[in-house]
Amino acid sequence: MPRPPSATPADLLGLLASGEPVRASHLLQELGISRPVLGRLVREAGNQVLRVGRARATAYVARAGTDAGSAWPLWRMRPDATLEELGTLHLLRGGRFLFESTGERPNLTRPVDEVPGHFPGLPWFMDDLRPQGFLGRSLAHRNGPGLGVPTDLNRWQLRDTLLAITRTGGTAIGDLLLGGHAVERALAELDAPPDTVEASGRHARYSEWADAALAGEEIGSSPGGEQPKFTSTVHTPGGRYAALVKFAVDDSGQAAARWAELLACEQLALSCLREAGLPAAEAELVEADRHLCLEVRRFDRTPDRIGRLGFVSLLALDAAFAGTGGHDWGLAGERLATAGVIDPDTAARMALLHWFGRFIGNSDMHAGNLGFHLVDAGPLALAPAYDMLPMSLAPSRTGAVRPAAPLGLHPPDRAGQSRHVALAAETAIRFWEQVAGSPRIHSEMRQVAIRNREVVARFARTFAV
Repeated sequence: MPRPPSATPADLLGLLASGEPVRASHLLQELGISRPVLGRLVREAGNQVLRVGRARATAYVARAGTDAGSAWPLWRMRPDATLEELGTLHLLRGGRFLFESTGERPNLTRPVDEVPGHFPGLPWFMDDLRPQGFLGRSLAHRNGPGLGVPTDLNRWQLRDTLLAITRTGGTAIGDLLLGGHAVERALAELDAPPDTVEASGRHARYSEWADAALAGEEIGSSPGGEQPKFTSTVHTPGGRYAALVKFAVDDSGQAAARWAELLACEQLALSCLREAGLPAAEAELVEADRHLCLEVRRFDRTPDRIGRLGFVSLLALDAAFAGTGGHDWGLAGERLATAGVIDPDTAARMALLHWFGRFIGNSDMHAGNLGFHLVDAGPLALAPAYDMLPMSLAPSRTGAVRPAAPLGLHPPDRAGQSRHVALAAETAIRFWEQVAGSPRIHSEMRQVAIRNREVVARFARTFAV
């Protein structure tokens, strides 16, 4: 009787085509081979196959490659601007990834499914590096031809995203750098940032950069978000700091005037949160030649050295570990605390911020507008609040200015919210009082602020403890 043909590396790769980890026991059964033969097939497959897990949990995955590469070292730029190697990120078949860590980094290998370090897409802790929003579109338009990717960000595939992250650093949010090109660029920008400006020269340079940003030119790195913005590295007599700058055109148009008032409101909202003991970004209004600018200091950069601090958005965390959609920050916080990603105190602060946003009419509290400091181990701490302003009063996408109507608040739809309502309302009342008395608020928003103060106070009397 003829001997059955032996399994080949091609047979092994066929069973690993999806990129999902396949247990060794399943491979033995499907191929009809012994463990020594499986070991030989893996060796013959070379770097096309990776082993993951240990003992009875041992599994195998198949690697993939693109012109962006197939494996990259992952680095962290520390707060003092030195570098730490975290491990290697491998691209797998099916658009999956495997992160092999150097040392114990339980947060970075926390399993999304069953296998530590294996991810069904770009790892959650790197998702915020994907170019997105206003400056992401600008990056695609400007750098697309040089990278060999579409100039339309909406047409990007995984390969295009990987090219952008590994060649340019992507958004450069947080402290992670993927591959040697990204490290080289980050080190070069430490000494000569492309967005450097003297504090005394901001009034002229910020208007130039605002015009360039609207014309599609990339100024500095590219954080996400839809509002027009650019980054800056500001030199002062006491050192330098990194900032994100939003702007409104200084003209007599209704839409421009409303956006200018909203920038003033954002500065007041962040200040009120800090006064209440909540983490919030520091912000300063800068009168540029042709624009009113809101300069928000970056909390993922350190002063002077411009080293980096880790960051991950609620959008990335929620998608990986909670699945709420992130529209209710309090609910997302409860789920993340149950999963052990954050602690209960952080979840409570998330709920408080969510109620504060509701009380100031922030209709744009999506999961990308809240974040955490990324660390290797332990619960993640809440990053300072940002993008907190009354977006319900913003002009429409067509430029139409909506009437400044008072808030319409709805009762809590979950139990246990009374304490958060009370604390948030207290801070929101101070916010509306400051808006009503601000010399930068000239329109009907002043009267609406007075009415909103009473709306929030009445709501708190009704529902708070």
